[in-house]
This record gives sequence, structure tokens and C-alpha cells, in this order.
Amino acid sequence: MSALNAGITRAFDLVFLPSGVSPWLGMIIVSMVTGLVLLLVFRYTSNQRGIRAAKDQIMAHLLEVLLYRDELRVVLRAQVRLFGDNLRYLGYALVPLLFMLVPVGLLLVQTDLRYGHRPLQVGESAIVAAQIRSEGGALEAVSISVPPGLEVETAALRMPDVGEVDWRVRAVSPGTHELRIRVGGEEFVKQVVVGEGATRVAIQRVGGPAWRQFLYPGESPLPGEGPVEEIRVFYPGASLRFFGWRLHWIWPWLIVSMVFGYALKGPLRVQV
Repeated sequence: MSALNAGITRAFDLVFLPSGVSPWLGMIIVSMVTGLVLLLVFRYTSNQRGIRAAKDQIMAHLLEVLLYRDELRVVLRAQVRLFGDNLRYLGYALVPLLFMLVPVGLLLVQTDLRYGHRPLQVGESAIVAAQIRSEGGALEAVSISVPPGLEVETAALRMPDVGEVDWRVRAVSPGTHELRIRVGGEEFVKQVVVGEGATRVAIQRVGGPAWRQFLYPGESPLPGEGPVEEIRVFYPGASLRFFGWRLHWIWPWLIVSMVFGYALKGPLRVQV
């Protein structure tokens, strides 16, 4: 899973290269790719003939209601059939939606890795949290060390009830720095990104099940049987500027991908 995640992340690094020129350029390109991919998935996993027939029947029953609105029996019969055809249409759409779960999940995770949070700025502070599997006295053996580009501002805050140790760390100089969490004789590394121009910001390094590694692919996973379950850096959230507004990336991603997909459904002859 680690090698697969790393390969997928490197491939998405190429897709997101335009974001180094402009965050909006990268977002628009990724949204257009999303619209095209999902449209093709829908086309090749759905019953296109059935969808067309269901849509034709829906339109016919709507016209029936409009034309015979003074005939109560005809209108009621048309509405019942309209309800049934809508259910049939939704049933045809269910299969491709299931096939879309994996590519959509992958796109969301990889996009959030690059647009969900921003790097720390010089002089800015963030909380670093280490989740420890062992309880009790094991927390007393947890310590942190940082390179010259970072500075630990507070003593360790140990929370035995939740198995967590927190520190506040300040950014001193730009770069990708590696802080180290020590538990007994073992050492675990977490990257901290400082400055502008970072293509991705991994908020967590995790171990455990494969699905957790899928959700946080920015760094290699922690050892599955080690004492540290995860290390998190609480980076500030990122946003896209739009005429003075600040937008979370999910909104332009949704809007552009839907508009682009809708624009292509005619040329690609896709019934949606």
C-alpha cells in the first residue's frame, strides 16, 4: 500500500504542476480532468440505452400531465408512472455512482493534500501532536527534537487519558524540516513545511490500516507495530482568493468539474 500510495502521489504531482504557476490554474485543470474522467466512467459503466428510454418516458408523462390537466384520472395515472420511471432512472445511475467512489475519493484526497492547508510562515507557530499507542508511563518517555529551521516553544503537554503528547513549534527559516519524536529507543520523523511554493502539505503521518494510509498519502506510513500511531502538525487552512472572497477548494472543484462534464456530455454522446 505504501508503494502504491507513493506512486499515485508522484503521478498527481505532475497533474498539479500548473498550480506552481497559479493555484487557480492548477485547480481549473484538475477540475476539468475530474469532469472528463467521471463522465467517461459514467458512460462505460451505465446502461445508456435504459437511461435514454427512462428519460423519454419521464418527458412523455410530464407532457401527459400538462396536456390532460383537466382529466383527473389521466393525471393521476401519469404521476404514478412518472414516479416509477424516476425510480428506474435512479436505479440506472446507481451502478456508475458506485464505480465513481474510488476515483472521486482519490481525487479528493490528493487535491486536499495540496489545497487543504498551507505551509507555515516564518515566525508562525503550530501544534505538533503525537498519538501514542501505549498508555501510562510510556508518555513520560516521549520527547521531541527539531532541526535549526524550527524551534520548540513549550514543554510537552502529556494527556494520558487520550494517549497524546503535544508541543508548540515555531517556524524559524523556510524549507522542509524534519522533526523527530522519540519514544524510548525508537525515533519517528515528521516533515514540517515552512515558506511559500510548497506543492503539498501533509498534515498527518499515520500508521495502521491501509485505509488510513490512503487518506493521508503525503508521507510514508509509520511502522504498523510501533508505539506511535500518528503524528499531526496543525497547519493553517488554505483558501483560494476570488474577487476578495476566500473560497475552500471544494467549491470551485465541484462547479468547474460539473460545468465541464455537462459541456462534454453532448460531444461524447453520454446520457446522464
